Amino acid sequence: MIIFLVTPGHDYTLKKVVAASKDARVLIHTYAKLFRAKWVPRATYVFTDLDRLSLADLARAAHAYRLLRDAGLRVLNDPARVPSRLGLLRTLHAAGINRFNAYRVEEGATPARWPVFLRSEGGHEPPHSGLLPNARALARAIEAVVEAGAPRPSLLIVEYAAEPVKPGVFRKLSSFQVGNANFAHTAVHEDQWSVKYGKKGLAGEDLYADELRIVRKNPFGARLREVFRLAGIEYGRADFGLVGGKPQIYEINTNPDIKLPVEDHPSRQRMEANRLTRASYLAALKSIDTPAGPKDFVQIVR
Repeated sequence: MIIFLVTPGHDYTLKKVVAASKDARVLIHTYAKLFRAKWVPRATYVFTDLDRLSLADLARAAHAYRLLRDAGLRVLNDPARVPSRLGLLRTLHAAGINRFNAYRVEEGATPARWPVFLRSEGGHEPPHSGLLPNARALARAIEAVVEAGAPRPSLLIVEYAAEPVKPGVFRKLSSFQVGNANFAHTAVHEDQWSVKYGKKGLAGEDLYADELRIVRKNPFGARLREVFRLAGIEYGRADFGLVGGKPQIYEINTNPDIKLPVEDHPSRQRMEANRLTRASYLAALKSIDTPAGPKDFVQIVR
């Protein structure tokens, strides 16, 4: 059994996993349920949504993680060790993996590279601004965003690091880590630099062929495994782009929306990439599963 821990309202990301997983039973629990429990099912516990927890609940989650671990259960993503978005970007910049850096607005730091954009520390909403070319534009954008109600302590300044995969088309690549397994995910294409959901009709067979190559060979796997190691994250999806042929990591989502696509697509190469991604994810789930034991429930001592 595998139990994913999520915040309220964010279980939709895993519902298709529950339906599709045949080799491992998958359940979704909220943190509130775990915090109340004295006995828990024997299972592998995956801590997700850590960026959506308040600091108080993050501390409670870290304590619960240790209770489960000390009871002999397998647990992934230590809430006490997983970095914030800013912490991750700073770490990857210091390690020489990311060319770009990020800053908290409250620091009053001057970016080393322009342009930059504003986004929030937690959550996965689009950026608060477009690309800002200089300090004057940045100051105006910060004032406008705060005036609109975004808390100043949550605001980050992020240096821009992206390039089109071909004229007018930007691509976001993704890499999954599930336990010890690392595999490439299908890509997303849009006609603007802040790629999130994708836009139909932009990718032709040339890009689908390259996507299939990446999914099959996982050419950036070694670099992304190092990224997950530095982040202390054992379950999650890293989103990145290529700049000068090198991965630039934008974030790691510990509760990504798992679609496990099986629907028809005009491109056979995209369909094969989808099939391989689905198979890799389900096989990785099986590898972290906790089989049934002599006792179905384990007592945790608080």
